[in-house]
Amino acid sequence: MNKAPQKAKRPCLSSGCKDFASNKGYCNKHQSRVKQRDRDRGTAHQRGYDAEWKKHRDQFLSEHPLCVECRRKGYVMPATVVDHIIPHKGDKDLFWNKSNWQPLCETHHNIKTASEDRGAWMPVTTKAVNDPDRKSPFKVGDVLTITNDVILSRLGCTDQDQWEVLDVINEKILEVSSGMKIQQLHFSHFKRVDQ
Repeated sequence: MNKAPQKAKRPCLSSGCKDFASNKGYCNKHQSRVKQRDRDRGTAHQRGYDAEWKKHRDQFLSEHPLCVECRRKGYVMPATVVDHIIPHKGDKDLFWNKSNWQPLCETHHNIKTASEDRGAWMPVTTKAVNDPDRKSPFKVGDVLTITNDVILSRLGCTDQDQWEVLDVINEKILEVSSGMKIQQLHFSHFKRVDQ
């Protein structure tokens, strides 16, 4: 009687560890890392995903019902998750800034989240993400271009389009104008034209 093939063992995700993973990617010795990371992360409610968020999420998904990644690849899939393009890491302004939201299907959200957790995905302006207290370096009258591809496609513009800063809100959100378009976007989506 033949036995069914067994699943190949995978190495522990802990750097330099040569043991095999037993659960959630880590060996028995490094399981505490997973538990500590979960404790440090806090509950969904503690991270801001409460009834208020659910209301805004549902509204956003009703206005943007399709996954942007699937659309980019030429097929149609309903969006089920509102993703923060730049991870907010506790920054409430970035958390609630709708220009930092994108509709994704669960598959694309999981892929993006996994790559962020591995450190493979890096936003254009990592300083703003790593330092939630960082304030906008831009002032009223500055001329900027957008550096984030998702924002460019959402607004239907190019990285050559220029935006003038009309106002700086809460030291992080810029009200910008490009001809007839006026938008409120997080400062990390921009760079100065002269850079």
